[in-house]
Amino acid sequence: MTTLANHQSIVVGIDGSRAAPAAARWAGAIAARQKAPLELVGVVSALDHRLTAAALAQVDLLPLLRDVAKDKVREAAAAVREDFPQSRVSERVLDGSPSRELIALGETAGLLVVGASANDRFSTVLLGSTALRVANKAGCPVAVWRGDHAHPLPDQRPILVGVDGSRDSEAAVGHAFELAALLGVGVVALHAWNDPDLLQWTQVADSWDVLAQQEEELLGERLSGWGEKYPDVTVTRVVQKSPTAQAFLEHSAGAQLVVTGSHGHNRVTGLMVGSTTQNLLHHAPCPILICRGR
Repeated sequence: MTTLANHQSIVVGIDGSRAAPAAARWAGAIAARQKAPLELVGVVSALDHRLTAAALAQVDLLPLLRDVAKDKVREAAAAVREDFPQSRVSERVLDGSPSRELIALGETAGLLVVGASANDRFSTVLLGSTALRVANKAGCPVAVWRGDHAHPLPDQRPILVGVDGSRDSEAAVGHAFELAALLGVGVVALHAWNDPDLLQWTQVADSWDVLAQQEEELLGERLSGWGEKYPDVTVTRVVQKSPTAQAFLEHSAGAQLVVTGSHGHNRVTGLMVGSTTQNLLHHAPCPILICRGR
């Protein structure tokens, strides 16, 4: 499992949106506690769809776009350094596709961080297209920052993690405990269990009480060993008969971060994150950390 606390760099995409400086400050807090380098990256696309072909033909706007990107990255870096003066912060501006460049940087990063912004007409309703592509395609853990732009730094609320027994879920549990120990907060381990697939293979589908007990035992098994590894992290177990997305959104209201697995691959759309994670990416009130099992 890729670990966040191995001093690999944390890479933050800076796109000029309101979410980007907040995402940088949040990532700066994580990097400062890990003693990891923080890399703030702006990417300038020559094929920016907001510019018409005629405009590009009349004047070379790339130098101007690069200057704007440098300013945005510099502003974000200044905010991080004000929060954490001893942090190691670097600034880069690249040419290319924003999602492609960030995904490439994720090959050697410990964590990619992007803001949930919708800056373009091809974006989804609440989540920018770059953030969605990075969340779907990056090989390292990806944090999509959402929340209060004025107060982005970690606080004392717990970290919410989804537990379903999959390989991705196992990776998510590991990252949740690691971050909770780093931040000195608790973990809420959530297991929602009324999925139709579960009821099909369960031999006692006519007994909700027995099912509930089985799911309690399953959650206990999946959390086995983590308490010993992180004895200072308080764990609250929640087993809930509910649609998974609904349960996550309900409990995310009291969390500072939601950690989840990617949960599969859709062959039609090419999306690597499942419906529950997609729902969180668009609607959760706090950052979402997406982990994939190796």
